Amino acid sequence: MENENLTRGLEQLADEVEPRPVDVQTVISRARARKQNRRAMLAVGGATVAVLVGAIVVTAAATSSNNQPAVARPTSTQTTKDVPHPIAPVFDAQSRKFDSQLAAARAELILPRFTVSGDNPVQPVMKPLMFDGTPGPKGETNYTAKAMLTDSEGTATIQIWVLKNPPGTPLGHYNGQTLGPCIEGQKHCEHRTLHDGTVVAVQPNANPSGITLSSAISAQRPDGTYIQVLVNVGEGTSPKPLADAPYTADELVKFATAFTW
Repeated sequence: MENENLTRGLEQLADEVEPRPVDVQTVISRARARKQNRRAMLAVGGATVAVLVGAIVVTAAATSSNNQPAVARPTSTQTTKDVPHPIAPVFDAQSRKFDSQLAAARAELILPRFTVSGDNPVQPVMKPLMFDGTPGPKGETNYTAKAMLTDSEGTATIQIWVLKNPPGTPLGHYNGQTLGPCIEGQKHCEHRTLHDGTVVAVQPNANPSGITLSSAISAQRPDGTYIQVLVNVGEGTSPKPLADAPYTADELVKFATAFTW
């Protein structure tokens, strides 16, 4: 009896330790499920890392941008050098000297039939027949007086320049002036040498080179004073230009000795 019980107990123990049959499909299914779970976790982890890296880059860029000094940007496409600065006329002792000389000779220089004004709508003149100075091309100051002349027939403009060359300079084209002395042989051109040595070139009622219908004189005095006068009746120079430019050669020559630097 004891032997039977012992034998039964041993058989029962053997049954318990004997391995059970393995279900292969179940094992494969579980392995696949675990693999898919692991891939999903890796994907989530990778996305999280990417987000974190992107956040770090953005933060670093923002910090770098905040640390950069501000760059000044122009608010206008136009610079100050593009803006021309008007040249203020000079009224000085020299201009007043020429004003006095003109006043003394005015009765001979301005023909009595004309009235003088600055009311030229084409070229208004603030101070008619008063000299003002402007910088010349050689660093000197050039002086000019202007006005509009009006008679019963129409209008003309007059400009008087008083400039300076070294003493003894022969008559020639003054540097910077549009108008030069007329050349003998040109229409109405005449050269004269006056009693004091002043050399003049006069050209009444003609078309000097580059100038509309005008009467003109260029004069070089022995002391260096250079005088030019232009009486212009060109179209568009005044409201009602005269048909012919006023001033004869003899009337123009009077300007040649009226001014001294």
